[in-house]
Amino acid sequence: MQRKIKFTPTADEQLTALENTPSKAGLLAQVRKAIGYLEINPQHPGLQTHEFLSLTGANGEKVFEAYAQNNTPGAYRIFWHYGPDGTKGKQRTPVITIVAITRHP
Repeated sequence: MQRKIKFTPTADEQLTALENTPSKAGLLAQVRKAIGYLEINPQHPGLQTHEFLSLTGANGEKVFEAYAQNNTPGAYRIFWHYGPDGTKGKQRTPVITIVAITRHP
């Protein structure tokens, strides 16, 4: 099931900063690929998704960490949570909200 991707203002700023830095073109491609995997299958093996216990969403949601990079110094991670789902009439649209796109803490 394909999900809709939403970004918090922080994550949107972080993605925009990557887009506006030509030297980070390779990293941007890796981040976009990881976001694509999240959209299709948040449990994709390449993402190595796992719960990130040190952080919760604005409404107490469980936050997960997905790998945009691996085996790289200062590897980038995508922090996200499920919801809030959208609705159009009686149809529910599943949503993943990206909280942050940053180096591994």
